[in-house]
Amino acid sequence: MSWRPARSISKLRDQVNARWPKRSRKSDGIIGDLAHSRRASDHNPVRGVVHAIDLTHSPATGLDVHALADRMLASRDPRIKYLISNRRIGSAKTGWRWNRYSGSNPHSGHLHVSVHLAPRADDIKEWRI
Repeated sequence: MSWRPARSISKLRDQVNARWPKRSRKSDGIIGDLAHSRRASDHNPVRGVVHAIDLTHSPATGLDVHALADRMLASRDPRIKYLISNRRIGSAKTGWRWNRYSGSNPHSGHLHVSVHLAPRADDIKEWRI
């Protein structure tokens, strides 16, 4: 199946790469693997568009994705569907506050960003990072 990332997550990735060019990309990802395809996940394409990105925690190179997640949550960006970071989940549904996340992956090694479907998914304004 052909797919593309939502333009907003491509914009986020490009901004993160420009700000932290030496960051680790070990846990980066957009398209889901086989395990993702067996369940509901924003890493799976919807009408050919993937609405999630994982960004690697890389404090040795200056990128603390948990601090980045805090800034993104505080920004209340309407493109954000939800964020998962370091055993926390936040979104408009949580009042833009962190709640405890108890999923099987604690997201301590990366930040998960999910964005809403079009048209917000393809809004390429600058992220407040």
